[in-house]
Amino acid sequence: MLGQPALLRDASNGKATVHRLGRGWKGFDFYILVTTIVLLGFGALTIYSADGGGPLTPTNLGVRQALYGALGIVVMLLVASIDYRILGSLSWALYGASLLALTLVLIPGIGTEIAGSRRWFDFGFSTVQPSEFAKVATLLALSAFVASRGPAMREFGNFIVSILIVLAPLLLVFRQPDLGTSLVYAIIWVSVMTITQTRRRYWLAILTIAPVAVLATWEFFLADYQKRRWSVFLNPEADARGDGFNLIQARISIGSGGLTGFGIEGGTQSQLGLLKVRESDFIFAHASGMFGFMGMVALMLMFAILLWRCLDVSASARDELGQALAIGIAGMVFFQAFVNIGMNIGLMPVTGVTLPFVSAGLSSLWTFLIAEGILQSILIRQRKLAFQPV
Repeated sequence: MLGQPALLRDASNGKATVHRLGRGWKGFDFYILVTTIVLLGFGALTIYSADGGGPLTPTNLGVRQALYGALGIVVMLLVASIDYRILGSLSWALYGASLLALTLVLIPGIGTEIAGSRRWFDFGFSTVQPSEFAKVATLLALSAFVASRGPAMREFGNFIVSILIVLAPLLLVFRQPDLGTSLVYAIIWVSVMTITQTRRRYWLAILTIAPVAVLATWEFFLADYQKRRWSVFLNPEADARGDGFNLIQARISIGSGGLTGFGIEGGTQSQLGLLKVRESDFIFAHASGMFGFMGMVALMLMFAILLWRCLDVSASARDELGQALAIGIAGMVFFQAFVNIGMNIGLMPVTGVTLPFVSAGLSSLWTFLIAEGILQSILIRQRKLAFQPV
């Protein structure tokens, strides 16, 4: 049954096991660790600049981000120490908890509303965005499901269940509203399903239905401000003093950075206070003013290294659970990077999607570090096991 717990069975003798197996920490990937630390340092420095610099106190966003990053590295190592197959066996409990959190955050008095969206729990010292952590829980549940079904994913019923697993959190996040994050859930599904034996006609059905779903969403479910983002994306100069203002400032900031940038003070648009939300949504534009073209090439090289490692982990994983988790993490990280950079340079509409490891925020940062911990766990453990439902 779908909701039943799962056990790990040795592929050679069929015996159930839940203890850690493999080569210990010898398989730990230091390419991933070093690249992540570089991105964390890049993000903390950029956020420090975006927040105006000043004393190195916890009240500064950049200092706070550095502290979050240091603690997040510890969390990543803790996750890496847990066999990912044990996480797979706990996936339905984590998935259920994430759906509960996504439901509770929508309730006035429990969830906190900021700028018209109810996405956060306010704990005083920090806000927590459950839709971020739910990405990992959903990925675990979907990966565990497809791994337990194996060749049976060719069956239509299992294909539909895989959609429903992602659709539940996607709709709850869309209700907040948060269109950008809801799209990340869709990308997680697409990424994971690429390693399954899904029939070609099911994919053709999705490609046929998708345009109709997009048109229906536009007509009946998108708010006016969300529709305006598309018109502003196509022609920001038409509303240069309103919704198009920040897009124009972002482009100017990126162009003004030149080859090597202005340094810690940032570009002219940031120095004049014209570039808004430069610590999160438009951090790429602010960083371009700081580090210039060469700095942005280096940043994208870091993401390219992570993509290479994610795809390599997926290709070399000894079981379908590891393959699904690694490819899902790749899709999640690089879709967000593509969308965030794209909206900064004017290739995508503004959606509020963060730049992984770089944008300010505890929830987003720890979500990606937890995902990297899972990636390291897959690398550390190489003994082949089959993931099967009880």
